[in-house]
Order: sequence, then structure tokens, then C-alpha cells
Amino acid sequence: MDKQRILKEAQKIATKFSFWMVSGNISHLYGYVYETPEGKYELEIKFGDDFPYIPPDLGHHKEIKELLGDFQLETVNNWTTNSSVVDIIAELKAKIQQALRGSEKEEHLPSTPTSDISEVNEASEQIKTESLQERDEAEVKTPEMETKTEKEEYLTPDLNAYPPDFEYEQFLTPSEIEENISTKKEPHEESFVTEPTKLDEIGSQETTELTQPELFADHEQTSVALNTEIGLIQQEYAYDQKSQQKGDLNVYLTITLTKTFLIQINFNDYPEKPSVNVPEEAHNLIGDVYQTLDILRNWNTKKPPHVVDILRELENKLYFIKDIEQESKKILGEYKCDLDSDDVTKLQVHLVTYGFKEYLLDVNLESYPKPPIIDLSSQLQQIIMTPLTELKSYKNWVEGESEPVEVIRELAWLVDKNSRINFEIELLKEHYKKIEYDASESILRVDMKGKMKTQDLTFEFQINLPIEYPMKVPSIKILNEFELEAHEKIKNDLQASFKSFFEDWSPFSYLVDLFNSISKKIFEVSVLSCVICHKIECPSCSRKIAGENNCHAECPHCEKHYHLHCWQQTIKSFGKCGFCLKIPPPSLMLD
Repeated sequence: MDKQRILKEAQKIATKFSFWMVSGNISHLYGYVYETPEGKYELEIKFGDDFPYIPPDLGHHKEIKELLGDFQLETVNNWTTNSSVVDIIAELKAKIQQALRGSEKEEHLPSTPTSDISEVNEASEQIKTESLQERDEAEVKTPEMETKTEKEEYLTPDLNAYPPDFEYEQFLTPSEIEENISTKKEPHEESFVTEPTKLDEIGSQETTELTQPELFADHEQTSVALNTEIGLIQQEYAYDQKSQQKGDLNVYLTITLTKTFLIQINFNDYPEKPSVNVPEEAHNLIGDVYQTLDILRNWNTKKPPHVVDILRELENKLYFIKDIEQESKKILGEYKCDLDSDDVTKLQVHLVTYGFKEYLLDVNLESYPKPPIIDLSSQLQQIIMTPLTELKSYKNWVEGESEPVEVIRELAWLVDKNSRINFEIELLKEHYKKIEYDASESILRVDMKGKMKTQDLTFEFQINLPIEYPMKVPSIKILNEFELEAHEKIKNDLQASFKSFFEDWSPFSYLVDLFNSISKKIFEVSVLSCVICHKIECPSCSRKIAGENNCHAECPHCEKHYHLHCWQQTIKSFGKCGFCLKIPPPSLMLD
């Protein structure tokens, strides 16, 4: 569709006929071909995508169809790319006038009997001859008239001299159009009318139409350029007219289903730079439109862009809100958030962790598709203990692929993990005194003092917490070395205790449970037991080896402990200590 050609055709039509745009669409025109006191002969013109290679579609209203019936137009049948639509309307107007003239003459014919039919025929031929003579006289043009007609073919600028796509250098103002059109005279239509009285009425009526043409918009005389700009806006955006001025509009700029901005724009002084006001939220997002929008910053009055281009650029600038809204929904789907009613890019994320503690995370997505801007409180910084730039989600960020929710997840995970570790350390401190935690290395050290027979030992444990803790199992080892011969069994028992505990590990397991298990095992190996039967209670009398009313004996050489009954049985059988193989003094020998 050649919009420049359509505008040129519309301008020509506007100088001779009363036509205007339908709903501001310049490719859909509606108006009057001819008007009499009895009625108006209306026509619709629709320019198709193939115009000017094919003529426009014509919609003849009821009055024309009833008057002309089935008819054809030579200007349509012989259409070329050089043809003019105004010629089609002019031909249609001539047919309407001719048909009306014929109907008027029929009304004035006398009623005659059949015998006088020859006289009627002669009268008809005379009327026809007079009509043709009148038409020929009307078509005669003097050189002066011919020159005037060529100069006043149409009163709008020659758009062929302008750059493509409506980049005008100058425009006709309403006053210029009115002044020029007031001197425009329609070719003599009187020759087509047979009755002088009706001739005066029709001529006077047409003169009124031509001196006050209705240029496409609510019968008001506004410039073609202004109406063109309104029509282009209407094709893409919904708007309300703020005042009686045609170019003072409230335009609805819908970015998402839930986000619409009301843009105030006034271009009544077009081609001067329009006045554009945006709501505060949009201003916060993109700043001053006169600096942000290239089209306003570089506005050229001599070659002005279309007003709709301002809205297009503004829409493109704000379109990122759609992406931000999608990213916000992803965060809202996983975390409780508070949205900022004044700024769609801001939200406050609630992070709830162990002990039902809640931390607030301020997130701003205005930098998207770059990483989000996150404001960490001092408390959160102490918990996370990792700079934002060192997060994996930041280091591995890929514009167009990475999502802000990934950063929130990593931060939430660090808060969960470190809060969980801090929570566990507090639990351990309630039971064990010497505890150290190196957050940079994720290493926990715990010292446990032995009891009873291991009271001379201090058990030093080191726990390495994996990055994925508590989802992954920590590792533990004993740092200090024991005397192999004396404490090998204790060490083996502790290792077996570790293995059993970690086999049953889950994210709901806690380190305090591990050390409780270790403490229990240390207690078991620390309690006095018989060196022969390795039991605390005597197999013979069921009394314990230590404590009140015990069953206890001790080798004077190696100081190993026996149940009294186990000692007696060993001396009776071997005559010496079963551990050091030395003969005890006679006082400890059996009688």
C-alpha cells in the first residue's frame, strides 16, 4: 500500500468533495458525491494493499443504487497507475446529475394519448438536443479558464517532492486551505439542469460545500498533516481526546496485561516538537523523555518524524517491563515477596530460615538482562560471608539466559546453610566447651575430654562441611594419635560409630547428634571393664567391676583390671596375669 499516494489522492478529493476519514483511517474514506435538498448521495472509498495498481473499492449507498441501478464507470474500467480517484468521483457525480436531470424532464412531460405519441417523441428529441447543446457549451474552455484549471487542480502540496513515508518539509494549515478553497470554483454544473429555479438552488448549495470543505475529521477544518498523524496513532494505539484541540490526546500504552501507561501528548503545533508527559513510574524507569528518546532529542521541524514514532520508541523503551514482570513472577513463585507499587522493578524478598528467623532482601531488576541489583543488610552480610560478585550465579551470568531468581536461590541457600551452621554451633556449645569454626574453610573443630580410664586423653575432631551441606554428608576425622597398643580398640570403636551415623545421614540430621553419638561411644570405651572378659558386669556374680559392692581385682604389675572371679580363674588356670604374663605376689595367689 502506497500511503504517500493515498494521502495525495485524499488531498485532491478534499478540495472538491466533502469526504473524511473513517475512524481516522486514511485508507478508508466516506463522504458525499452529490447533495440536493431531497437527499445526499453517499460513497465509501477503500484503498487496498495493491493500490495504485488497482482502483480502490467503491461502496455505493442506497440512494445511488436506487438512482443508477446497475452501472459502470469508465474511469474504473480504464484505470492505470496514473489515474486519479477524484476523476472517478467526478464521473459518478456526472452520472447522478444526468439521472436526476432525466427524471426531472420526465416529470415535466405532458400526459398524452397513444394517438399523439409522435408528438411526445419529437418533444423528447428536442429536450435531448437542448441538453447536449448545454453540455457542449459548459465544456468549452477559454485559454484563461484552462490556465486557471491547471493551476488549481488541487490545493495541497506536491508530495512527490518530499522524502518517502510522509517526511514533510511543509504543510498546509487550516487557514491556508480555507483561503485557497474560497477562490476555487466548480466547473459549470448548470448545463445539466433544465429548470432555472432548481439550478439556482443546486448551484448555491454546491458553492457552500466547496467554500467550506470537511477535511476528514468531524466536519472541522484541520490540517491534513494533523489528521494524518491522528490516523496513524489510531491504527496502533487506543486514545482519548483531552480537549477540543484535535492533537491533544491521552494515549494508552499497554506493555503487559497488568501494566498500562497513560501518555499525555499534544501535537497541535505540529510540525513543532510535541509536548509529551509520562506518569511518574515511567519517568522513574526511563528518565526524562526529552533526553531518553532519540526522536525527541533530535526533532527536526523541517523534516519532522511522525508523532506515532514517539510512541513507538517510548513503547520500546518500556517494553523491558514485560521481561521484568516475567522474572518477578518466577521469584514470586518460590519466595514470599512485597512489590513496590511505585516501581515495577523493585521487590522485597522474605527469606525464612532456621529458628523461624526472617531476613528481608531488597532486589531491583531494572538492570535486567544484567544481574539484579541487591542491597544486603549488615546482618545478611555477616550470615552470607560471601561478596555478591563472588557468587557463582554472578560469575557465570549470561545475558539473555541467566535469571535473577538464580541469584536469589544462591543467596537463600547461603542464608539457609550458614544459619543452619550457626544454629548447630549454638547447640554444640551448650554441651561442649571447646569449639572453633572457620567459615572461610567450612571447617569445624571440637575437642572432647575422656572419662574414667580415658581421662588422660583429649579427643580432637575435625569436621569438614561440604558446600552443599546439609544436603551432602560431612566428613570427620580424629586429629590426635593415640598409643596404638593401649587405645587401638577405642579408635576402632569411634570409627565404627562415625560410619554407622553417616550411613543414616539426611538433611534433617544435625552435628549435635553426631557428637552425642561420639560422646556415648567414648563413655563406653572409658568405663572400666575386665581385661579377660571385656565386660563391665561379672559373668559369675553380675556385679560391676567398679563402684560400691563391686567385683574387682587388679594385677600389681600391669595394673589391668579384672573381675575378682575372672582373676581367680586366670591364676588357677595359668598361675600368672593373663595380660602381662607375670606371676603375682603370694598375697594375690590363691590358697
